[in-house]
Amino acid sequence: MLLLDYLRSRNPGIPLPRVLAYTSCWYPIRAFFTTLYHMQVEGRENVPASGGVLVVANHQTNFDPPLMAVGCRRHFHFVAKLPLFTNRYAGAIIRYYNAIPIEQGKPDTAAIKASIEHLRQDRAVLIYPEGNRTHDGAMNRFKAGMALLIRRAKVPVVPLAIEGAFDVWPRWKSKPSLTGHIRIRFDPVIPYEELVAAGSQGMLEMLERRIDSMRLDLRRKIRAASHGRWPRPGPGDYRFDDPILQSLRTPDPDA
Repeated sequence: MLLLDYLRSRNPGIPLPRVLAYTSCWYPIRAFFTTLYHMQVEGRENVPASGGVLVVANHQTNFDPPLMAVGCRRHFHFVAKLPLFTNRYAGAIIRYYNAIPIEQGKPDTAAIKASIEHLRQDRAVLIYPEGNRTHDGAMNRFKAGMALLIRRAKVPVVPLAIEGAFDVWPRWKSKPSLTGHIRIRFDPVIPYEELVAAGSQGMLEMLERRIDSMRLDLRRKIRAASHGRWPRPGPGDYRFDDPILQSLRTPDPDA
């Protein structure tokens, strides 16, 4: 009974078969990423063990949701672009594993409402405020919709950075590479009151700075651990707001 209660606490109110399915996948997926990509996770203790929490992350590849899901013990509900749900069977599977559909390129009130409801049920929600995966390895500016979600949900936020995944599976490749180094870091939680006091634009900038600073630090660590092999030099070496980056970037074809 104690074990079942513990498992239910990872995703309150979700049927036990779904919780068990998510948990059973956790171990082989983590082993896969650790073996192939030397995955390392920092700061998992920064994710609150209970209560509604919004996890805000940069977005590098299609691997991001499972990578981040095995980064800590809590079960995430994560936003996923609407085209992933068009296939009847694939859509049913990712819904079963906590995906929330979102229509890109426009305000999606249904996705915001669904995320807020999960947060009010004391669950953890993962979002990617860049909107799209990076097209060159550098982080993009965050969309304003995240500030609206934070204001309405009134929950603490955990910044999360991922680095190295872009080199493993950039957007233009149909399949991932089987080599690379990936690191993830959860930053300490930011109370809702601190975020809202900064104002909508201020909270966006605060999270952008924190997440990209973590990403660049992880990038340096990967380069040292791989003796310079990974990540490959490029736009990802620069902060999102660095003027040098702007001169290097080409327009995002999907923007």
